[in-house]
Amino acid sequence: MIEYLLSAAMAIGPALGYIDQYFIIKRQQSSSGFNPVTCAILLFSNIVRIFFWFGKRFDTTLLIQSAVMIITQSILLETVVRHRTPEKHESEPLKDQQQSRRRRFYDTFWQWPHYLDYVNCLLGFTTVVGVAYVLLGKLPWFVEALGIISLGIESTLPLPQCISNFKTRSTAGFSLIVLATWFLGDAFKLFYFIYTNAPLQFDLCGAIQLSIDSLIVMQSILFSTKVKTWLGIHPHPDKHLYESIP
Repeated sequence: MIEYLLSAAMAIGPALGYIDQYFIIKRQQSSSGFNPVTCAILLFSNIVRIFFWFGKRFDTTLLIQSAVMIITQSILLETVVRHRTPEKHESEPLKDQQQSRRRRFYDTFWQWPHYLDYVNCLLGFTTVVGVAYVLLGKLPWFVEALGIISLGIESTLPLPQCISNFKTRSTAGFSLIVLATWFLGDAFKLFYFIYTNAPLQFDLCGAIQLSIDSLIVMQSILFSTKVKTWLGIHPHPDKHLYESIP
């Protein structure tokens, strides 16, 4: 009975926090406090993890977890895109446009204005990984590589939000329930991975995520209004108190 409860919590629990983030964005009519790269990390990593499961057939609970997370993030991403604040871009001289083309690609990737662009990207990515699996899926090193790629991507999940918080010196607009889900969920996942003898890639992923989660918890405390007031820190009316990371 306990194992069934653990499996149910493992399959559904990680996605629950994003429901609160969904309603925060809907209520504020803005997704400025949430980094959409979080959706990208979870979508790409779980797509690869499903192919990893087909090659290694580990705990079925983790397969269900991936399917639930893909559905959840697809819905959340649509809301993020719909309520995104449009960015203003200054025009460049013609001679500088070609030089900055590569830089603009990195700046605009996963920042597209239409949800269909994201869907096409995910479908293309799934097709590429699927074809590679059909051709190389019987090779043990390829299957292990899928696990490393999947869990390597997933281990960076809290990192974009951590960097965004540090740049703005604020966690406003970011759901504390999502943070609690990350911290408590990753601690539980690490225990679950060890308990069920999951592949080593899962253990390393859980440990890295839990470390970054701890940093975001510290940010939420240090950047809170109450702590800033207690420390006597007051934002300048015309300029942000801190310099942003270049």
